[in-house]
Amino acid sequence: MTRRAPLLAAVAAILLTAAWWYFLYQPKRVEQADLIEQTAQLEDERGQLQSQIAVLREVEENEADYRSMLVRLREYIPDDPGQPEALEALQQAADASGVEIAQMTFEDPELVEEAPETNEELTALARIPMQMTVSGGYFQVVDLLRRIEVDLARAVKVSTVTMAEETEQSFPDLTVTAAGHIFSVLPVLEAGGESVEVVGPDGEPVEAATENASEGATEAPTEQASPAPEAADTSAEGGAQ
Repeated sequence: MTRRAPLLAAVAAILLTAAWWYFLYQPKRVEQADLIEQTAQLEDERGQLQSQIAVLREVEENEADYRSMLVRLREYIPDDPGQPEALEALQQAADASGVEIAQMTFEDPELVEEAPETNEELTALARIPMQMTVSGGYFQVVDLLRRIEVDLARAVKVSTVTMAEETEQSFPDLTVTAAGHIFSVLPVLEAGGESVEVVGPDGEPVEAATENASEGATEAPTEQASPAPEAADTSAEGGAQ
């Protein structure tokens, strides 16, 4: 019996050590590791929150500037077709340049391919094809295009410009046709698709209104001057925003 006592004591010590390891030390070790991981996550979250707070403080400090920029952006690309306003602005630019608008037309809006999201559900960036025919001298027409590019509050892209001489009696006046687009953020029935379906107050799609010179600030002449046989037509690719 006395010979087995040390052996039993050793076995008991081993069992107690194993029990302490599995039931006391190991769980505490796992718990400690979990606490360390949670602490690291909380530190990351605190860093992110501090960054967000810094951004919000910057927004608060520059709120007036951001509101002004937002108003300017809505003038640049409004939330409606705004064709009468665009026609009025173009008429004012033509008057200031000393040219006469003979005709102005707008077509139905269409989606801009690969345009950035508007951050508003069921809206999309759309472009409205437009065409403008004016009559005036070369430098006056150049000044009009400059005003469209620089001074106009509305975003306008001029894609093509075609010039032709007037009759010999009206030389050196030119007949100039400019084609391009104006832009708007419009409500759509579906996010995808190739065409914009503008939604009216009743929730039904409506067609975009078409403004022309006879209905707006300018009136198209009943007779269009025909270019002389020796008239030269030139086309230029360009853009004005």
